[in-house]
Amino acid sequence: MTHRIFVPQAPQAYRALARRPLWLIVLLLALWLSVLLLAMQAYPQSAGPEFPNPGNAHMSRDNQRRLGLQAAAQVYQQMPVLPDNSPETQYIRQLGQKLVATIPSEYSWPFELHVVAQKEINAFALPGGPMFVNVGTISAAASEAELAGVMGHEMSHVYMQHSAKQASKAQNTNLLAGIAEAALGATVGGTVGELGQMGIQMGAQGIMLKYSRTDESQADAVGAMILYKAGYNPQAMANFFKTLESQGGKAPPQWLSDHPNPGNREQAIEKEVRNWPPVNYAGDTAAFRKVRQHAVEVKAYSAQEIAQGAKSGQWAALNKKSGAAFNPTLANAPSASPSAPTPGPSHNAPAVSLPADTLRKSGTG
Repeated sequence: MTHRIFVPQAPQAYRALARRPLWLIVLLLALWLSVLLLAMQAYPQSAGPEFPNPGNAHMSRDNQRRLGLQAAAQVYQQMPVLPDNSPETQYIRQLGQKLVATIPSEYSWPFELHVVAQKEINAFALPGGPMFVNVGTISAAASEAELAGVMGHEMSHVYMQHSAKQASKAQNTNLLAGIAEAALGATVGGTVGELGQMGIQMGAQGIMLKYSRTDESQADAVGAMILYKAGYNPQAMANFFKTLESQGGKAPPQWLSDHPNPGNREQAIEKEVRNWPPVNYAGDTAAFRKVRQHAVEVKAYSAQEIAQGAKSGQWAALNKKSGAAFNPTLANAPSASPSAPTPGPSHNAPAVSLPADTLRKSGTG
């Protein structure tokens, strides 16, 4: 009986390679490695999104800052603002620092964050960095990422200098009046007639914070970058806007009136982040859960109540009594940088620790 011994045969390509001289094998390997390195340089792996150049606003940074500070001072006169040492203000400022730290220093602004004691969901940012977030926004956010999404979106309007770009197109208008009217109009329901009675001069037809759909697309894109680099899921921003839209009905939240949906917001953000390197997104912190619960208990006022109280100077007196004072001198801090984000205007309030837990257009919109 004959027994055949099976001897494994090397693949044909290997046998052919083995018959070649050693120097030729080394040369082929070197050529293969060279081609591979060239391909990696030509098609590098994405290192994450890069912030765009915001473009030319045709208004100096100093002028944008000055106008924003003057308008912010008016907000303190016309609306109830929580004091610097309130848990909500402290939390919002620390969350804001985390977001600002992602922005390149050459494009950043000295953001200061304030909290308005208003029930309705809203937030707005003024030229140069002053930002206001309603108590109602804090309590309505389902997650810290959603709240960060609203804030990142508003920061992006400042980053892209949208208000200044709109102002550069508006001839023979009072810029300060336009900013104040738009900012306060957005917060008290947008009633122009009532604002006139509140001592806010009309002008610019509310254009300073009336964003276009192009502005919104850009703010969504930059906001998604801010969230991603801060460790939050960018899709949370779209989720919060979807929640706002579901509350619309006959009287949609004022934020949606001033921030028109550019269309397919969720899909656009999803497309934006699709090719970014995957990361483990942060969940809710204990600080968020605590401040959200506390915000529900804060004495807050409706838009109608705020409009009525502004006529009599009620809020200026209340803010003075509670210690909620806006100090432009302290607010004139240098622009924030990733290594040293700028805190709010007050440095006396105790800190609240946070537990560790595409743009294709940059025109004037």
